[in-house]
Amino acid sequence: MSNTILTHQIVAREIAKGLLDGNPLLKNINRAREGDFKTEYNRIKPGQSVQVLVPADPLVYSGATFAGGLGTAGNPSAPPLTEIPVTLTVGTQLHVPLQFTAIEKALKLGDYKERVLDRATAALSSQIHATMLKQLVPQVPMALGTPGSLPATSLHWTTARGRLNDMLARKEKRYAIISSDTNTQMVDTLKSMYNPQTDISEQWKDGHLGNMMGFDFYESPDLPSITNGNKVTGVTVSGGSQTGSSLLLGGVASGDTFLEGQKFTIPGVYAVHPLTQQVYPWQQQFVVTADTTATTTTVTVPIYPELKPVAANVPMATVSASPAASAALTFFGAANTSYRQNLVWQDEAFTAAFVPLPVLASCEGYTFNADGISVRVMTFGNGQYDNESTRVDVLFGTAMVRGRHASCITE
Repeated sequence: MSNTILTHQIVAREIAKGLLDGNPLLKNINRAREGDFKTEYNRIKPGQSVQVLVPADPLVYSGATFAGGLGTAGNPSAPPLTEIPVTLTVGTQLHVPLQFTAIEKALKLGDYKERVLDRATAALSSQIHATMLKQLVPQVPMALGTPGSLPATSLHWTTARGRLNDMLARKEKRYAIISSDTNTQMVDTLKSMYNPQTDISEQWKDGHLGNMMGFDFYESPDLPSITNGNKVTGVTVSGGSQTGSSLLLGGVASGDTFLEGQKFTIPGVYAVHPLTQQVYPWQQQFVVTADTTATTTTVTVPIYPELKPVAANVPMATVSASPAASAALTFFGAANTSYRQNLVWQDEAFTAAFVPLPVLASCEGYTFNADGISVRVMTFGNGQYDNESTRVDVLFGTAMVRGRHASCITE
């Protein structure tokens, strides 16, 4: 018996439910951010940027004196808990076209789902996953591993786990996405760690690493590569005592490039505990946040995290000290070279928001929201050629919320 109620609503519902399948990044990040938007959620337009407000961690003081004596005599006060604004741009619209004709409308839902919807859902989910990774991975400042070599041993992942601990990332809901090459190498290298029993046996048989070293591991072909610019040696800090989200560099010439995602360290600039401001024994890593080309012998490069040296009563310090003048930068990897990036993160590191698209005038359709994922299915006809087309659309944006709760593992 044919299905006479196959509607846009049913199609949208089935696709929305299936978009999380095969998308480990989307289903393992915090997407409950709509309440943090300064702009009303349903009024966000394509291409619009909204502010996500992230609470800062408070300082802890010792002794009986309130807030360490801040404020005026007889009127103590605590430092303001400033929320940190993070920009999320809802600028990515993806769609998959469907033939939603009388033949498809006559199919049973099960038949139509198997023949059409499952393929469309898989294609759209894969593209969403690849797009999100391409947007988020270049923003991560931390990089481990050896450029040009597969991360075959457990040391890379346990080091990443330790770095996330140092940055106070919660110990639950930690994940890793790795390439097939890394997975193959790790399964072979770490096979002695497995005892093929029950669930672990299934993971073993499938060649999947499962849960180990503090992360749930997923395999994906969508991992992006980071490409270095043409200048990675002889670059120095131009002027001491710099702070903020950009860094003035010297030792460059007109035409030298620094590309988004490049990572570097600076001698004497160490990471610090986010609350106690204790200095860690490892240098803070920075990432270039936008492609930049030098036009003179100096260039200002945007960076993350910001340079915020340790100081009394200043929350959320990021570094032990400002870089010294003429300090030489050490870049991660070789010039003009691309390196694929495996990714580990805690679910608060990133966020994404899917915004509902309206059904346009003179079209038939439906917008469905499932678990925060909005999908629009819309059909429109062409009287000139006597046919109709159906499209399935999503509109979304991503943002890095707590970038130091993630790390790249370079191949």
